[in-house]
Amino acid sequence: MRDPTKKRREEHINGKEKGQNGYRLSVILSVHHERTIQKVLRQIEKLRPMEIVLVVEGCPDQSVKKLAYSSCPLTALVYPFSLGDDVWRAIGAREATGDVWLFLDADQVVAANDMQSFVRTCYRGADITLRRGMTPLRQSIMEADTILLAKTFLNSLASRHELRTSSMYDLPFAMTRQAAATIGVQHLAVPAVAHAIALHKQLRVMSSPFSASAKHTRKRATPSKNKSSVNRTILGDHLEAMDYVMPLK
Repeated sequence: MRDPTKKRREEHINGKEKGQNGYRLSVILSVHHERTIQKVLRQIEKLRPMEIVLVVEGCPDQSVKKLAYSSCPLTALVYPFSLGDDVWRAIGAREATGDVWLFLDADQVVAANDMQSFVRTCYRGADITLRRGMTPLRQSIMEADTILLAKTFLNSLASRHELRTSSMYDLPFAMTRQAAATIGVQHLAVPAVAHAIALHKQLRVMSSPFSASAKHTRKRATPSKNKSSVNRTILGDHLEAMDYVMPLK
């Protein structure tokens, strides 16, 4: 049982970190509509990053024009059609110029201090910083058990049991430019494979103190008729990743 007297120590964004963000940090953001984008941008601006790279896909109207109002340098890559769930990661990474990249989804409003926790861990020596994982038995039933087990099994294959369910599928996460070069930027489009390569290459993959609720997952809300298809895609990605890892054991 969690000790109620134990308080989480929060580290606020100090001036030194904002200075680092100003010449090191690229924020890569996936956008499908404008519902929460302004709230997300306000939190990002508190980080004072050197740039924001928006990958906008499938917006049904002209609302994308409203995204250009930001106090930070902003690049918007606009696609009138859906790219697929994770292709935006590779596209945004190819445009980013910082040496630390923070990946976010505009559907998820994350406080600036929590965003900084991922970046801070990379500044302190991590190659990749993931959301803190949990054991499948403690995770919410909002996500299929088979997917949680696949994430856990992939980490176990690489003898990284302490990562539990932590995965490059889940947003936010941060990584260094050097780590992306080691993995291959093109592999970011299939997060499970990128994750497997990172572990095999023995990159310094660590967890952030940040742990989001179940509704803050990589996948957006999916109609029930498509949910099984989405789950099959995720599981297929993990099978591909396992096929990469297992012969190397």
